[in-house]
Amino acid sequence: MDVLDPLPDPVRRLCVAVEGEGPLRGDPRPRLVDVVERAGLAAGLDQATLQIQPTGVLLVLTSGVNEARVVAGLTRELGNTLWRRNRRSPDGPRLRCRLSFHQGLVRLDDDGFTGQAVTAVGEMCASDDLRAELAGSPSCDLAMIISGQLLDDLAYPESQDLHKTWFRPVVVTTPTRSIPAYIYAAGSPP
Repeated sequence: MDVLDPLPDPVRRLCVAVEGEGPLRGDPRPRLVDVVERAGLAAGLDQATLQIQPTGVLLVLTSGVNEARVVAGLTRELGNTLWRRNRRSPDGPRLRCRLSFHQGLVRLDDDGFTGQAVTAVGEMCASDDLRAELAGSPSCDLAMIISGQLLDDLAYPESQDLHKTWFRPVVVTTPTRSIPAYIYAAGSPP
């Protein structure tokens, strides 16, 4: 995954947040980084920068990527990677993840990525709605949420891999905003 140079002006980018949960000992972020990097490689993401956050990881894609391909591919491959990882150690701690997608203006400064899109994707990933979706789907290793604006742009017929009928609409409410979004619990691969 690429490393971007600091940008003085904000640039519109696709942002992805991933947080793990489960009975994990110690800091789960190294395992989460490994899973996200494997999934990103399998999905063909070579234009993303990964930043470790206090609660998980943030991926920021370069401008001009095929957003529909990234959303569908990363969701699929993260689900596959989690399934394989958890299947290898069925008696060990199971890693389950929450995944969120949003796009908007992002700035890169000396402290990392900032901007309203970065904040929104993190809020969506940590939302009660997404946590409840994962908790309510015990057989699934992955639950994802995508901003309404982004899914409206990318859904079928624009992308054969993203159908609105797969998602349930929600509104993520934070102290400063309400974000219309769509939520989905990804099942195990066949």
